[in-house]
Amino acid sequence: MKVICPYCNKEAVFMSTKEFYGKDYGSNVYSCKPCDAYVGTHGKGKTPLGTLANRETREYRKRAHSLFDPLWKGKKMNRTKAYKLMQDLMNLPPEEAHIGMFTVDQCKELIDKIKVYRGI
Repeated sequence: MKVICPYCNKEAVFMSTKEFYGKDYGSNVYSCKPCDAYVGTHGKGKTPLGTLANRETREYRKRAHSLFDPLWKGKKMNRTKAYKLMQDLMNLPPEEAHIGMFTVDQCKELIDKIKVYRGI
């Protein structure tokens, strides 16, 4: 599988987490070192968990998750309903409604909409 860096348009390097982090976490990583962009994979496979993200994008994805995840982890709704809510709030089809695929602007939009939804 080829994973292309959205920042420099070069192919990311596929490696184990042991190579990337110095410790084996049971999965792999696609990395673009010059852009400080990376994404993990599903287990030991080659399927990325989302898109490559640089430092800024990773920070915004973490912020988005910190507001979104309590919807379903806090038992207010199940995970399926929470992701349906995300699809509706963001006007996205199911295959695109994943924070791991979001740009910084999409993360900011979700953060704002979740704050309104949660009343915070």
